[in-house]
Amino acid sequence: MIFLRLLGVGAAYGVGFMLIKSLFPTPIALLILQGGQSSEGNLTTLALVYMGVGLLAGLIAAPLFGGILLLRRGTEGGYTPPSGSRLTLSLALALLMGLISGLLTLLAYATGILPPGGVLDPLRLIRSSNFPTGTPLLVAWTLARDLLPAGLTGLFLSPLSGATLQRLYAAGRPPEQKQYDWEED
Repeated sequence: MIFLRLLGVGAAYGVGFMLIKSLFPTPIALLILQGGQSSEGNLTTLALVYMGVGLLAGLIAAPLFGGILLLRRGTEGGYTPPSGSRLTLSLALALLMGLISGLLTLLAYATGILPPGGVLDPLRLIRSSNFPTGTPLLVAWTLARDLLPAGLTGLFLSPLSGATLQRLYAAGRPPEQKQYDWEED
């Protein structure tokens, strides 16, 4: 039951990420303005792959994040009250989703799903780096360029789906008992 709930949250975050990522200059703006073939290859394929990567990243990140929350909850010694706010949990899930999206985008270019050599191809920049410190920084940038739309997704979906993440984080814990100090005179 938890897994299905997490897949639903992942699908919601993936669709939100897909829509927010499409507002950025690529790939939807290219598809709308040019259509057909370009230096990036078939723009329809490009748009579908970028949007599919966003949805797939959400479907992968949510169960992974839920597993991390469940493992973290199981390893705590004793009882601690739930401290995960909706916004914190939502942003953490969204940033994990952005990282997975960056890895999937790299994988799409490395396997040839998307044609190499275009402006959007991160591997072209990485391969053409001349400085030893340039390559690690370019790889980090490639992974981080999906973090902004992912962070916005987490921010916007926090009021809607953050409660589900908060309930998952607090599930299985005894309710917090209020303690009162009574002074006896």
